[in-house]
Amino acid sequence: MNRKHILVIISILMLLFSVSIILICYYCIPRISYTYDAITDSYQVDTVFGNAESYHIESTIKNKPVTKIRSKAFMNKTNLVRIKLSENLKEIERLAFLNCINLEEINLETVEVIGRNAFENCRSIKSVQLTLPNISGGVFMGCTSLETVTMEQTKSIGSYAFAYTAIETITIKETTISVGVDAFYQCERLKKIIVLSEILQSNEYLNSLDIVEFQGN
Repeated sequence: MNRKHILVIISILMLLFSVSIILICYYCIPRISYTYDAITDSYQVDTVFGNAESYHIESTIKNKPVTKIRSKAFMNKTNLVRIKLSENLKEIERLAFLNCINLEEINLETVEVIGRNAFENCRSIKSVQLTLPNISGGVFMGCTSLETVTMEQTKSIGSYAFAYTAIETITIKETTISVGVDAFYQCERLKKIIVLSEILQSNEYLNSLDIVEFQGN
């Protein structure tokens, strides 16, 4: 092999090395990619790169609100500990935070829609405050540290919504008209479910549990 061929090979190897470094930086440096949705005239969290302890979600981009976190955006971000949502963020799609096992802090008070299994297996979340009308199936399933849940304006609770959590007592307000089968499946610490909704007195699943206390008028 002559010197010219060696130089060509070295050049190719250096190019491949440079490309590899660029790709590593592109995919591993923590950052968030957004996409514009013309239908809602807003931006959405599309792809999350890296695996950082915290991320900052913009409230607006180009004077348009960031309103949604798309499906699987934060899935398997095992280093994620905290994230702050702006009041503009109204929807979190299904599986968005699946397996974020170290996630401890996230504010959900102003979120209006959370998709199925969005926080499944987020084992470090201890409390959530919800004002959304519908709590989807499996949304907090496997959140084994979840002890405190506050629900306001809730109309329905989906199947397995709080399965395998550490909830000890929970109050279902007057606004709730539907509770899915096994919504509290394998909640071994759960001692009391207080039901203020009169319509739920005929709910078959709740009536099958001996820890339910109906207090509706």
